[in-house]
Amino acid sequence: MLVTGLLLTAGWSRAQVNISGKPGILNIPTARLLPDGTFQMGYHYNPSNYDLRANDPNAVVSSNVTYQSASIYYAHLVVLPRLEINVNFYNVNGYLPVKARGIGDRQFDVKYGVLTERERRPSVAVIVSAPFGYDNSLVTYAAVATKNVTLSEHVTAEVTAGFGSPFYFDRSDNVGNDFNIFSNYKLHNKNERPNPYLSGPFGGVVVRYKKNIGGMIEWDARHLNLGAYATLFKRWTVQAGVINFDQVTFGTSYAVSLLELPKRLRVKRGDVK
Repeated sequence: MLVTGLLLTAGWSRAQVNISGKPGILNIPTARLLPDGTFQMGYHYNPSNYDLRANDPNAVVSSNVTYQSASIYYAHLVVLPRLEINVNFYNVNGYLPVKARGIGDRQFDVKYGVLTERERRPSVAVIVSAPFGYDNSLVTYAAVATKNVTLSEHVTAEVTAGFGSPFYFDRSDNVGNDFNIFSNYKLHNKNERPNPYLSGPFGGVVVRYKKNIGGMIEWDARHLNLGAYATLFKRWTVQAGVINFDQVTFGTSYAVSLLELPKRLRVKRGDVK
């Protein structure tokens, strides 16, 4: 019964998200699926030593500059059962030349749950990024599997393993031409950058106490990262961690259900006493 209860409630856990706003750990995504109609938005800080835009092949200005930290803003929505979309904006903190300024690198991702979790099988999901961005700092083509394990009455562990493709497409020769987003694509290798995102095998574990607080460890295909999170008021999550035992990263997110009536209306209807 305890395992069954866990499987039924695991999908309703909003918990922490990764660097780009997807259900995940610190940098890596998980195959955890959110409830239908869930909408969440938030912020994540990426430290300077792990600048994902470094050596960007489409940079408007030379990328041979001092690495800078970044702020990532995101919104994530479950549009259909098993189908989630994500939009994030990657903004460099500090000084940028005039030609490199703007609202940040815009990225659109789609996540589809191929399998839902069962008692004897993990959930499996694929994540694909649209190739329309300029920098594609967080571009993701990955397959991932996640399984929840009951450790005690109040403690559970979420185990994740996946693989991210080192190759991606973007419109390299189309910088400055926003009117034709379907032309001039090139194939790139993430490993040509000093800090490629999700290039190779990755995995991690989150240990939760009553789903409200937890500790996490992950391998993001290049670094070993540690962190912790706490969920407040059932909707607001704060988290922080250390990348490669070197620099601190942190973030926060807020989740709501677009399909759930406000409490006042539910009380009036008799759903809540």
